[in-house]
Amino acid sequence: MPNTNLENNLYDYNGKKVKYTALAMKESRLKKAKELCENLGKCEEFNSLGGDVELKKLENVIHTAQNADYNVKKTGMDAGRENEFIKKHEKDRDNANPTGVGGIPKVTKGKISDKIMSNKEVYNEAISKEISEVRYLIEYMNNNKKQNL
Repeated sequence: MPNTNLENNLYDYNGKKVKYTALAMKESRLKKAKELCENLGKCEEFNSLGGDVELKKLENVIHTAQNADYNVKKTGMDAGRENEFIKKHEKDRDNANPTGVGGIPKVTKGKISDKIMSNKEVYNEAISKEISEVRYLIEYMNNNKKQNL
């Protein structure tokens, strides 16, 4: 499935303006033809489509466009915006549960570098520290009760 942000855009390819979907389709045909050439030795179609030179040109155009789109979203996520990679949609406010409890976040989930970039690691450390302090307090109170009895 093509990227919806890119599929109707026009890109300069061999001096012509070509849609992203046409470029992606041509790239996939070239990759399949190259695979046939390498596995079975049938290189006629691959050579007629332009061969390795054409495949490199296509990959440069397509992957440059994909990386540009990805980098905008990744920068947004690093800056703190949430759901950059999710398709935009409207919230369903009729089915919302405003009294529902979310629970305690998982401390060990995700890469540390992503947590540091989004400042979530500090949040997780604070929660872990508070939980350990509460456990200590409960244990301390239980020990004091035993000594008073």
